[in-house]
Amino acid sequence: MAENEDETIVPDDQCNLAASTPMKSSDLDNVESPKERKTSVAKCDGEGNPPPGSPGGSPPQLTPCSIPPRRRRSPRRPEVSASRLPLKVLNKIFQYLSLKGKNFFNEHFLPYFIDLRSAMLTCHSWNNALAMEDSDIWQQLLSLKLPEAAVVDPFLFAELGSARKKLRAWYYAWNTDDISRNNYVRTNGFTVHRQPVAQSTDGVRGKRGVSQGVHAFDITWDGPLGTVAVVGFATKHAALQCAGYIALLGSDDQSWGWNLVDNVLMHNGTQLGVYPKMNNPPKYEVGEKIRLVVDCEKHVAYFERNSEFLGIAFSHIPPLRLYPAVCAVYGNTEVTMVYVGSPQMG
Repeated sequence: MAENEDETIVPDDQCNLAASTPMKSSDLDNVESPKERKTSVAKCDGEGNPPPGSPGGSPPQLTPCSIPPRRRRSPRRPEVSASRLPLKVLNKIFQYLSLKGKNFFNEHFLPYFIDLRSAMLTCHSWNNALAMEDSDIWQQLLSLKLPEAAVVDPFLFAELGSARKKLRAWYYAWNTDDISRNNYVRTNGFTVHRQPVAQSTDGVRGKRGVSQGVHAFDITWDGPLGTVAVVGFATKHAALQCAGYIALLGSDDQSWGWNLVDNVLMHNGTQLGVYPKMNNPPKYEVGEKIRLVVDCEKHVAYFERNSEFLGIAFSHIPPLRLYPAVCAVYGNTEVTMVYVGSPQMG
């Protein structure tokens, strides 16, 4: 028996002990009685799982009152890109952009307000909205900037069809701070009036000069010419007032002028010949429109009268910033100048 106690009992394939395997007395303590087996079976359901609520069973079911209410999310609003705003909305926004700033012009000397120019460079949609030259944006800015006397004048902007071009012309009009003491600019901002002062030649310059590109200015003389009536252009250093009655515009190397009285071109105090270059050229008649064209790329300047090209007046013009200018001697005469931009060639 001592030898059997040390033997290792190996179960068969069904985990049962062999019939010939002797059972030790200590193994009887681990045998489950039928009563205990019945009790353990009663604690399980037909599938061998413990009933609900018993230890180790499934958790109790939650009642509807015990479930916390689910928070409903508000519908998300679709995001609207600023580049896709409707045109009417952009018009309203751009009307309130700031009008302040020192430099209103880009490299081609076209007048844009700083904020508006920045808006044009933002995206295609904004650029297209501001490219409409007669839109509500430019109409609003025009009414804020231009004097009422200029807006209601039916003949002043005959060559300018859009509000944007009219606003641009305002920034090239006569300069109230660059003028002879005997002249003053009328309330429309585009007409200079010479007061009746004896023995004085008086001139005026435009607000903005040009140094690149091609630019055209329409000049109309309203009133008698007197003995001297010169139209042309000058630098910032040219004189605008002198004693006596002389062709002040063209009397030095800082100005170029065409005397409408005797049809003579003047520069640096020298007469350059008759203009237009023909025998007995017609005299200027009061009220005729003279167009001054300055081509800074080819360094030439010429005039047109009633849309008729009169030939090249000045050539080899130095690369300087040039301002439209006139000088007059007759009392109460008036000269109107309107910037029309780049002329249509051909």
